[in-house]
Amino acid sequence: MNRVSVVFTCMLMVTPAFAEQLTVNVTGGKANIGQVICSLFSSPDNYLREPVIRETQPINGEGNVTFQIDGLVTGTYSVSVIYDEDSDGEMDTGLFRIPKELVGFSNNAKSTFGPPGFDKTSFELNSDKETTIQLTKAKD
Repeated sequence: MNRVSVVFTCMLMVTPAFAEQLTVNVTGGKANIGQVICSLFSSPDNYLREPVIRETQPINGEGNVTFQIDGLVTGTYSVSVIYDEDSDGEMDTGLFRIPKELVGFSNNAKSTFGPPGFDKTSFELNSDKETTIQLTKAKD
């Protein structure tokens, strides 16, 4: 076996067997105003604290945005989105840290007295997947 073959064989051993694509369609923003921050979580341990992927895109003329996340390993994931209407890169909150801006979660899970848990927002990714999240007002 030559050196190139050995390196390629080693890469195959450490590369995940499957790489999937996740498409997240976000609806419910104001046309051409603000941006959406999309965060992807891979476990209850990092949920809403340390996203494995965080992307930001501007809202389009229809009040929507689409995120395309490639190369994900088969597994369990959760998505949260924030409509950053003022484009300051943060979620604006009010009394008791309740979001003033619209939010959304995978499975369109609803919040009651805080964000929905990982168990309500998580989904299995074992093939390419497309999902739609509707932005809504957080409930207090």
